[in-house]
Amino acid sequence: MNKRILAGVAAAVMTLGMCGCGNSGSSESSSTDGESSVADSTPDSSNVESITESADTSSQADEPKPETYEEYYEIMKQKSLCTLGNTAAMKKVIERAKNGEELTLSFIGGSITEGYTVNAAKCYAANTYIWFMKQYGTNGEKVHYVNAGLSGTPSILGSFRLERDVLVNDPDVLFIEFAVNDGTDINYLTAYEGIIRSAYAKNPDIAIVLLFARTEDGYTAQDGMKKIGEYYDLPMISYADGITYLMDNGQLTWKEFSKDGSHPNLHGHEMVTDMISYYFEQVEAAEEPSEYVFPEEPMYSEQYVNCHIMESDTLTPESLGSWEAGSNINTFDKGWTFKGSADKNEPIVFKAKGTDLYLLFKENSVGSGMGSVKVTCTDENGNSQDTLVNGETSGGWGDPTVASIATGDESLEYTVSIEMLEGTEDKEFQILGLGYKE
Repeated sequence: MNKRILAGVAAAVMTLGMCGCGNSGSSESSSTDGESSVADSTPDSSNVESITESADTSSQADEPKPETYEEYYEIMKQKSLCTLGNTAAMKKVIERAKNGEELTLSFIGGSITEGYTVNAAKCYAANTYIWFMKQYGTNGEKVHYVNAGLSGTPSILGSFRLERDVLVNDPDVLFIEFAVNDGTDINYLTAYEGIIRSAYAKNPDIAIVLLFARTEDGYTAQDGMKKIGEYYDLPMISYADGITYLMDNGQLTWKEFSKDGSHPNLHGHEMVTDMISYYFEQVEAAEEPSEYVFPEEPMYSEQYVNCHIMESDTLTPESLGSWEAGSNINTFDKGWTFKGSADKNEPIVFKAKGTDLYLLFKENSVGSGMGSVKVTCTDENGNSQDTLVNGETSGGWGDPTVASIATGDESLEYTVSIEMLEGTEDKEFQILGLGYKE
């Protein structure tokens, strides 16, 4: 298995002795140089979707009032399950696990999935893996675990990380969690759909589950994601809807769920695990479904389908120029760095082929000492495209991000020249890799 597989996680799932769908896109932690900040970059507040404003309360008046926390908690789990979707793929996975077959459960998302603020072995992803292994696996060594959560990253970067961090492990189950890191515009929705289509293209039998989080102030990108989930008839679990129900009924405070504005604490991760285990139980109880038919046409586009990353282990510069090999972001340490020079600004030059090219780079906050670069992509026909990429933004947290640097209708070979923008030669810039579509 790949280096990101943790097949032998030893932590036990802590099952809650107590029992205790509206709306909730982006504010998480970020991780760089081994340190994490309190919150990921937040999408434009004009796109914020508030759970409290959009929650469906039309049927609540007719519901009997629970008398105990345990009863509220059971309803929370029910409300978290937006839809089972087509259960064919997951039923097959469960049956294979019971038969003792090799299986891999994988998770991709931001810092919530990574387990920021809690021990990584006790995050919802690890808890879910252990619960599944104990519930269905006849031999723990046959059920494997891949956690590709990465702080500060949205689905746009996730569409490029998917192959390297998840699909290389041939997963049978994929949980996708980006609802508090994504914005709500079409670019994010297209990237989110791209992850689904890329995973299915790799394995048509994969069981995909969509998981939706929220922040303390009610931000989530789940409304648009739910529409995509409905289009693909996928199971959707909204812990945003679940905990909002408890909070609206005075059974939970945000501080009981989270240490900050975004990330579940240990108790919060256990609650999310309970919602996911409830989903598995409902899959088992469901009637045999019709055969799943994956939509041939995308809901939006295939802009972010089958994206790839080239790093220093697969891409050698034609010329290193004034740059040095190496970068310092967690899971992105095979890039190239310009460390600042008053008198040297020779470009780093690559050869790359694709229909579209992307620059993966480190984005930090204003005043952090990051400079800007001019990227010139010249195709094999002599046509050039210039792109200016700023290493500092108001929403930067030292995280990896993506910029489009070349687009075309056919796959062409490009010469990619990257140099520091005039006036920023004394600052740093980190290239984490080149992304491409074939």
